[in-house]
Amino acid sequence: MREQRRPETSEPYDAIVIGAGICGVVFLKYAREQGLRCIALEKQDDVGGLWKWLPAWQDIQNRKEDFAINDVPLGGPKQPDVLRFVHEWVERYDLAPFIELRCEVTSVSWEDEWWIVQTNRGPFRAKYLIAAAGVQNEPWIADVDRSRSDVAEMHSSRLFRPEKLSRQRVTVVGGGASGWDLLDLAIEHGARDTHWVYRHPRWFLPTAKTKQDAWPNLRELAIVQIARRSAPAVSAFLRWLLRIKYDSFQLGELGPKEPFDIRKHQLIPGRSLMIRNLDSISRHQSEVRRMEGREITLENGERFETDMLLWATGYRMSLEYLTLPEYSQIERLDELLPNLGSLVRSIDYPNLFFVGMSLTESTSATPFFAAIEAKSIVAHVLGRCEIPKKNIPHLIAYWSLFKHFARFDRANYPRLWWRVKYFLLALWYAALRRKTVRV
Repeated sequence: MREQRRPETSEPYDAIVIGAGICGVVFLKYAREQGLRCIALEKQDDVGGLWKWLPAWQDIQNRKEDFAINDVPLGGPKQPDVLRFVHEWVERYDLAPFIELRCEVTSVSWEDEWWIVQTNRGPFRAKYLIAAAGVQNEPWIADVDRSRSDVAEMHSSRLFRPEKLSRQRVTVVGGGASGWDLLDLAIEHGARDTHWVYRHPRWFLPTAKTKQDAWPNLRELAIVQIARRSAPAVSAFLRWLLRIKYDSFQLGELGPKEPFDIRKHQLIPGRSLMIRNLDSISRHQSEVRRMEGREITLENGERFETDMLLWATGYRMSLEYLTLPEYSQIERLDELLPNLGSLVRSIDYPNLFFVGMSLTESTSATPFFAAIEAKSIVAHVLGRCEIPKKNIPHLIAYWSLFKHFARFDRANYPRLWWRVKYFLLALWYAALRRKTVRV
C-alpha cells in the first residue's frame, strides 16, 4: 500500500483506531461510511497486522467464501491471499488517506473527556479510542531449562522455510491448531522422526478433507445455531457429532476430557495428513522441561533426541501500548474478558472499545466478527444505541453474534425483522457456497 499523508489539521478525531490489521481496517471502513472522522495508527510499514509477517504456508480455518465478506474477494486461504485481501479493503473503500503507517503508539491517556494518543509521529486526540491491535501480537515460547542446547528452536510464526524439516528429527510442542499444522508440514516435507508433545489437546473436527472443506464449516454452523437456538443445544449437537467423528477415525485417545462447549471452545477442522499418519508420530502427553545437547527431557521423565523443536504455543496478548494500569499485565483472553462489557466495551474507562479481542477462542471468521462488532460500536458512537457494560462471561460464536448485539442495537437490528432476515440469509449462504457473506 502506498503511504498517504493525512491532511494537516488540529481538529480532534471522532475515533482513533490502534492497529491496521483486518479488524482495524474493517472498523475504519464502517466508521468512515457513517461519516465519522476516524484514523488508524499502524506501527508497521504496511497494513495487515499479524498476516503481514506470518509465513506463506499459514492459512485460515474456513472456506475463503466464509472468511471474505461484502463481495471483497479472497483469492485463496493462505497468508499472501489474506494480505492481498486486506489491501483490497483499503483500496476498494479508499481508506489509505486515513491510515497512518510507521506510527507507533507510545502512550494513551484520558484527559478532560478526550483520549490523547502519543506516538512517534506526534500526538492525536479523539473522543473515542478503538483498540484493534489484536490478541495474537507477541509469539510465546515456554521458559525451559536450556543447558548447552544444540536443538534448533523456532516458533510456528517464524518457520518461513518448512522444507528445512526434510530428513530432520522434529519435535512439535502444542496441542492446538498451530501444532497440527506443524505436524502436517513435518510429514509433508519428509521429517525423519516426529515427536508431538502436548499437555491438553484441543478439540478438533476430524476430516479426510482439507480443513477449508471440512463439515460443518461456518455456513453449516449458522444453520445449526438457528435450528438449535440456544448455545447449550448447539453444544450438545456438536458433542454428538464430535463423538461420532472421533470414533470413526479412531482418535479416542486425543479427545479432551472437558466436554465441548461452543461458548468456550473453537470448532477447528482437523488436519487430514496428520490424522492419516498419526501412527508414525511419537506422542507425549507432557511438557518440555530441559534441553541439553540434542536431548529433550519431559516433565514425566521421558527423554529423546531431536534436531528441531517447533513451538506451537501460540501468542501472548500485549496491551502495554495502552499504558493503562488495568491492562498492562494482561496476557491472556480470560484475563481481559472481566474488563469488557458486551465483549467490546471497557468497563474501566469511558469511550474505550476493543475490536476482535475475543476472536481467538471463538468459532468465527475474522472479518465477519470485526464487522458485526464495528457496526454496533459505530452506532454507539453516533448515539443510536447504548452498548451495555454488563460483562459476558463466555464467548459468542459466529451467527450468534447477531442475536448478541440485537439485544441492544436496534439501529442495526430492528425488532423481529432481523430474525427473519438473518434466518433467510443463513439458508441462502448455505445454498450458495461460493457467495461471500454480506454484513
